[in-house]
Amino acid sequence: MAKAILGQIDRTLGELQDCASFSSTPAFRTLHKRLATGREAMASAVEFMLANAKSDPNAVFAGGVPYLKLAGIVLVGWQFARALLVAAEKHAEDKSFYDSKIATAQFFADHVLPHAVALEASIVSAKDNEGMLALSEDQF
Repeated sequence: MAKAILGQIDRTLGELQDCASFSSTPAFRTLHKRLATGREAMASAVEFMLANAKSDPNAVFAGGVPYLKLAGIVLVGWQFARALLVAAEKHAEDKSFYDSKIATAQFFADHVLPHAVALEASIVSAKDNEGMLALSEDQF
C-alpha cells in the first residue's frame, strides 16, 4: 500500500511540475522540491521496514511512531500539492481564497515538510543504535 501511495505522489509531483504556475509562483517550486525530498525519505523508511521486518523486528517497531509522523507529514504535503493544482486551475474564480491556499502550502513546505528527513534518519538508524532497545522490559 505504501508503495502505491508513493506512486501517486510521483504522479502529483509530475503534474505540479507541468503546471503553468510552476515557473511563476514560488510556492509551486518550493512544495515540489520539499515534497520530492519527503517522498524519498518516506520511500527509504518503507524500504528499511520491509527489509528488516523479519530479521530485526525490534528495530522496525522502534521506528513505528517516527514512521507514522513521517508518513503524516509527507501525505499532508501531497494533499497540499493537489490543492495547489486546483488553486492554479481555479485562481481566477476567487483570487483571495486561492491565494490563501497557495500561501498555506508555501508555509507547510517551508516549515513542516523538512521534518520528514529527520524522521527518516531516526527510523533507519534504529538498527545501528541500541538506544531504547538496550532497555529491558522492567526498565520501562
